[in-house]
Amino acid sequence: MSHDRSAAMFARVSSYGKYAAVFLKHLRGLWDAPVSYRREAHYMRGPGPKWREKQAGAKAARNGMADR
Repeated sequence: MSHDRSAAMFARVSSYGKYAAVFLKHLRGLWDAPVSYRREAHYMRGPGPKWREKQAGAKAARNGMADR
């Protein structure tokens, strides 16, 4: 391989090295980014007041139908 071709190849590889460094820097920034999903913030603790109200209405309707 001639000296000119090897110099051109080295220049091309070094330019890719610059891009690789930027890419790795951004990748590391994503790796260290805070996690947006927190399980404890989305944990359901059981049925809420609307569910209880709905179930109480359904139970009352069933009891009313059974009396007839």
